[in-house]
Amino acid sequence: MKFEYVCKEVKLSESMKKTCENKFGNFERYFKSADDSKCVVTISLVSGGKSVEATITSSDFMLRARAIDEDFYSAVDLVCEKLDKQMRKTKTRLSKGNKKNSLSKDLLLEHVLESDIDDDKLDIVKKKALNLAPMDAEEALTRMDALGHSFFIYLDSSTGLVNVIYEREDHGYGVIEVHS
Repeated sequence: MKFEYVCKEVKLSESMKKTCENKFGNFERYFKSADDSKCVVTISLVSGGKSVEATITSSDFMLRARAIDEDFYSAVDLVCEKLDKQMRKTKTRLSKGNKKNSLSKDLLLEHVLESDIDDDKLDIVKKKALNLAPMDAEEALTRMDALGHSFFIYLDSSTGLVNVIYEREDHGYGVIEVHS
């Protein structure tokens, strides 16, 4: 697994780097091609202490988790717990046949023990149909705020693509363009 570090207002020490590589390196056992996997660790200072975010990607699969703690090493442990829970949920979904097997071709699911799997309900409780009206990002943002939602789906009038505008944790906004 290849590691990449992004540090914002934090100096990365050798022990911090070694801890990240030991903890997050354990997740490479889940991937069939460990050489193809990559882990991006983002460390920054926030009001609650240190924020640690790990994004582990492979050719077809991605895990991401973020934790904030006063102690960097505790935050890394929290991120590992979240990533492990995501792996167990993914295993549950794949074993129940709720998702296509496209994810399973890149994962070694036998490393996730059946006894570790939470029986979380994955039932869809509501469906909505949308009629997408062409608009620009500014109008979509206004409508999203008016509805009080954290995201809004719209048809971009300039590109003709389906977009999702969403509120980020840093209180900024992001746009996802959907290409088919």
